[in-house]
Amino acid sequence: MKKSVRIITGALGFMMVLPGLAKFTEPFKTFIYQHLEIIGFPFPSAMQYVVKFSELAVGFALIFLAIKGNTIDQKFRRVLFTSANLIVVVMMIVAIYTHLHPDIPAEILPMEYKPPLMGISYIILVVINFYLDRRNA
Repeated sequence: MKKSVRIITGALGFMMVLPGLAKFTEPFKTFIYQHLEIIGFPFPSAMQYVVKFSELAVGFALIFLAIKGNTIDQKFRRVLFTSANLIVVVMMIVAIYTHLHPDIPAEILPMEYKPPLMGISYIILVVINFYLDRRNA
């Protein structure tokens, strides 16, 4: 992996791990449950743990790739890189939907901010990451 891809991959990983960890503490623990309940996810009390652990897993996978990406099998690296980045996109689409949902008050969103700037910026980072990785392949 080129240095630029490793930097973006590591940054994305870090940006996934921090909110994943924060969701285990109050008030974020309650907020994630409220998000899931309001937007109509089935079993919000169980799904909140899926969200938390998924963010942590994809974040740690990206950090692992940023640190050890050049030392692992090329095929495994490619699958892990592609999967982790695509999972970030799916998570951010749900985050964008949540931010735009009319029944979600800004008070229970990260930074109490309604426009989905974080979700959009994460998706842009993934697109740049894929572009740089493919260009350097």
